[in-house]
Amino acid sequence: MSSVIVRNVAKYLPETVKNREEMRTHFASVGAQIDGLFDVGGRENHPYIQDYREETSVTMATKACEALLEKEGLTLEDVQGFFFVSDAPEYTVPSNAITIVNALGAGNDGAVKFVMDLNQNCTGLLSSFDMVSAYMKTRKDLKRCVLVSVFNSTHISHKENPATYGFLTDGSSALLLEKIDQKGKGILDSDTLIGSDGWELMSFPSAGYSKVFKEETSLRERTLRWDVGPAGWIPDKYMEVLPGLLERNGLAELDVDYFICSQFHEGLVKRTCELMESTMDKWLFVSRSYGYAGNASPGFAFEEGLRSGKFTEGKTIVWFSFGAGYTLSALLYRF
Repeated sequence: MSSVIVRNVAKYLPETVKNREEMRTHFASVGAQIDGLFDVGGRENHPYIQDYREETSVTMATKACEALLEKEGLTLEDVQGFFFVSDAPEYTVPSNAITIVNALGAGNDGAVKFVMDLNQNCTGLLSSFDMVSAYMKTRKDLKRCVLVSVFNSTHISHKENPATYGFLTDGSSALLLEKIDQKGKGILDSDTLIGSDGWELMSFPSAGYSKVFKEETSLRERTLRWDVGPAGWIPDKYMEVLPGLLERNGLAELDVDYFICSQFHEGLVKRTCELMESTMDKWLFVSRSYGYAGNASPGFAFEEGLRSGKFTEGKTIVWFSFGAGYTLSALLYRF
């Protein structure tokens, strides 16, 4: 029986990084304060694209893919599938995945046989990995696939909104998925949870695509809407999924080597750790350094686990996140 593993991960972050003082100055000019938000959420550095005319979701994702292939010494001749994950895509026609293949191969598509764009907001990378992993097992001709996620706050956020432009950043992470003839590796199990009440609290475009190009639609209505409310209930939702996911696989918290929680909010990570009766040395949080780039951020944390030497053969992790709507996705993964 085969398994699908994450062979490697690479990221791309824009060169422009604004620190807390710069963000404080920016929002003070519009009468907004951000320190309380940044303290509880765990924010210090904020990577943003410098020139929105030159840098897009596609260019960021392409650079992450280039870095990934370079790490592994691969070309398009070695990859059979490309999957693009974002809720801030550059295009809906054609698929962003096919434009990235074109850019990577300079017009030569190599061995790529399948491309697709996917989206589930902040849980998009995890749920897409789950789905693509299952798909690769049914396709004998898909040995390696690239799963690239990207978020582009600069293009979709209103610059005067501290909840969107202040709390969200830009960046991309790319995963190389590889099918191996070995069982008991990769995703062992997964679980999900959804709730549709309050879906309208976060939407992009705020007015909906049918109104984006109408003259009467304001700029704010064309950007990301986020009516921020209390988030303390989210760890309780995690607890509806995580204990059961472990129990049905004969595991407990002590059997998990590391947890990758949503990188959205450090306070929620700490609370979930408490509810799981765990210790913070087992929980990875990287958003103080890299900002929060939505669906790409779980990839940043996974890469940190690889880079630091934490994720080694035989280790077990639980990788989970929370997205708009709401959606919750959790993966049980073994190296």
